[in-house]
Amino acid sequence: MEANTAQAAAAQPCAGKVLHFRQSSQIWGPERAILDLCRELPKHGFPCEIAVLYRKPPAGRGEHPLLAAARAQGIPAHQLDGHLHSLPSVVNWLCRKLRRERFSILHTHEYKTDLLGVAAATLMGAEGPALVATVRHTEPSLQMRAFQGLDSLILGRFDGLTVSSEAALRRLGNRPKLLARTRVIRHHEVGEWPSLDEESSSPAPPETSGGPVISIIGRLEAVKNHRLFLESARRVLDHKRDARFWIVGEGELRPKLEALARRLELGPAVSFLGYRTDIGSVLKASEVLVISSSYEAGPRVLCEGFSLAKPVVATAVGGIPELLRDGETGILVPPNDPEALAAAILRLLEDRGLSARMAAAGRRRLLAWRENESPTAALAELYREVMARRI
Repeated sequence: MEANTAQAAAAQPCAGKVLHFRQSSQIWGPERAILDLCRELPKHGFPCEIAVLYRKPPAGRGEHPLLAAARAQGIPAHQLDGHLHSLPSVVNWLCRKLRRERFSILHTHEYKTDLLGVAAATLMGAEGPALVATVRHTEPSLQMRAFQGLDSLILGRFDGLTVSSEAALRRLGNRPKLLARTRVIRHHEVGEWPSLDEESSSPAPPETSGGPVISIIGRLEAVKNHRLFLESARRVLDHKRDARFWIVGEGELRPKLEALARRLELGPAVSFLGYRTDIGSVLKASEVLVISSSYEAGPRVLCEGFSLAKPVVATAVGGIPELLRDGETGILVPPNDPEALAAAILRLLEDRGLSARMAAAGRRRLLAWRENESPTAALAELYREVMARRI
């Protein structure tokens, strides 16, 4: 794998080095997109490294799993302490790293790394790299809205911005100078998709006794709206008692969601599978993939479902309608409507012909994207633009 990465780096003369900077606790969709970009960008003349800001739990693992995943691809990766008291040291590390190794681009991936990246670039002055940010204003909580509001104030300091959908572009508001620097680049369409026979360290999924599996995959956070998924599960079970519901992911809401499942008397019909590395095997066992989020800029898991020809039911929010054609590649439902979500799931379970047609159409659409679009090439072109403006 390292040899392949080295060969890719030599495919074009080096146009500039890129440091991708992300705060994270696990490998979710954005982290997989970063890994994919770092594998593909050297083919366009941009060798990459990754820096991850990680608040190690007191009894948790010492190393973020992104580092091992990056090493497996031959990508240099670095872990930085994400606790508040360490942030000045992080800024100093960035300044030394960027100056010493002459990085041309610092690409940040959420509000905290945006702030730290701007701080480092300000200290470096004319020696600093061009700044590019992928804007992820998706979280609904009051605290996160405050952070994202602060982030919006500093985005004007960046030389270039990317968002993953037209819906995310609209969330930036009516700021002509900002919008002129922003490109819609669908990062979730980059890279390799899960395999049906992938190896995994995760335990085997639970037995289902032959009933259909409906799965949801993602962080157990408010924006993913697992409450809606569970409330619709109650309604589906009233009509199809052998249905099984798999919740894949971890997060701070797990205890509350488990308590809700008990109150809804879902019993063994619902399984909390935790964080898993074998998304392919989960999707293989699933009859329907559900995305119940209250907002999504551009969910990678939807593309993963398409890649394995699984029908998708999703809320019509954010960038999802740009990806999923209602009635053709899946079914869109209103947000916060458990009756509509349950009805859509039951429709696919009861009409296998419709389910198969939608699944096949979703896979065809994904393959068409791969043939006609190149998000990595678009990002490389943005890098060249921002570097040229700084000359």
